[in-house]
Amino acid sequence: MSALHNISGGVLVTGVGAPPGLGTLRSLRQADPELTLVAADLNALAGGLYEPGCTGITLPSAADAEAYRSAVLKVLADHGCDTIIPGSEAEAKALAPVVDAWAKDGIRVPVPAPDVLEYGLDKGKLLSRAKARGLPIPATLQPNSVDDLDAWDGGYPCVVKPRTSRGARGVSYPANAIELAQIWTETHRDHGPCVVQQYIPGGAETVYTIGSLWRDGELIISTLHRKLQTNPPTGGVAVAGETVDDPVLMQAGLDVLQASGPWHGLAAVELKRPAAGEPAYLLEINPRMWGFGYLMTLAGLNIPALLVRMLANDPDLGNHIPGRIPPYNATRMTRTWMDVEIPVQGSQNEEDTV
Repeated sequence: MSALHNISGGVLVTGVGAPPGLGTLRSLRQADPELTLVAADLNALAGGLYEPGCTGITLPSAADAEAYRSAVLKVLADHGCDTIIPGSEAEAKALAPVVDAWAKDGIRVPVPAPDVLEYGLDKGKLLSRAKARGLPIPATLQPNSVDDLDAWDGGYPCVVKPRTSRGARGVSYPANAIELAQIWTETHRDHGPCVVQQYIPGGAETVYTIGSLWRDGELIISTLHRKLQTNPPTGGVAVAGETVDDPVLMQAGLDVLQASGPWHGLAAVELKRPAAGEPAYLLEINPRMWGFGYLMTLAGLNIPALLVRMLANDPDLGNHIPGRIPPYNATRMTRTWMDVEIPVQGSQNEEDTV
C-alpha cells in the first residue's frame, strides 16, 4: 500500500498553536515521516511551528479572506504542497468558496459547501435545523431584543451563549430573570446574536464528541470519545478524555450531521447526555478536526492520515481502516505542557512569515 508521501506532494496544517492543528500535525508525521509537512499559525510563538520534521510559517488572519487565500496559495506553491487541512472555523469559512476552483488546479481542501459549513459556524441555525428534524436539543430561545426574554420558560439557571462563539467564550449561566436580562445584553453587545438555553446538568464527563470523516456526503469513518476534564471546569477546552463504545450515542451524532449535510472533510458533533438512558442533547458542530483527534491516533485510528488518503482518491483507503467495531482501542489521554526551545528572533532558523 502506498505511503502518504507517494500520493501527496505535501500537507499544510494550520492552527498548530491549538490542539486540533497540533494533533493533526503529529498524526501525519507519525503516519509517514517522509511526508512534507508545513505547520502554520497566526502566532509566531505557536508551539506547533517548531515541531520536528516540519517547516513552520505564519499566516495572516482569515478575517481578510482574500489576503488569507493569497498567502495560502503562495505557501502551497513554495513548498510543493497539494493539501491544506484548516485548523479553525474562520479558515474553513475563508476557504469554502474556493474549494471547487482550487480543485481544478490540483489543490485539495477538505471543507464543505458554504451553506453546509454554516451549520458548524452558527449555533442558532444548527439548533433550528435540529429542532425541525425532531432531534433532541435543549429548550432554546433565540431573542432579538431584551424584551423577547420575557418568553423564556426553560428555568434557571439557564445558559447564554453567542451563536458564533468558540469554546467557552461568552458563555454564562444566569440564575434568575434579572441576571438573564443583564447578561444577555452584555453578551449580545460583546459577541453578537445569542441564544438562551436550558441548563443540562452534568460535568465534563457527560459531554461526548462524535468525530467523523466525509467524502461529498458519504461517511468514511466515525469515532466517539468523551471529555473527562475541561479548562475551565464548567466547560471549555478538554484536557483529558477517553474513547467510548456506544452505538446509540454514535448514531445520535451522525443523525445531526446527516440532517445538516452533505458534509465533506472533517466534522465533529458535541452532545451532552446527563445520564445513561436519557436523551443526548445537541450542543454544537465543529467543522474541523476535533480537539482530541490525536486520541484516536493513539487508539489505533489515524484520522488525518485517512483524510489525506481520501483527498488523494487512494484506492486502498478502506484497507487502512481497522476491521473491527469500533475501529479503535479503549484509550485515555491527558494533555500536559511541553517546553520547546525556539529560535532567537532574527536568526536564520526563525520561521517564515507570509
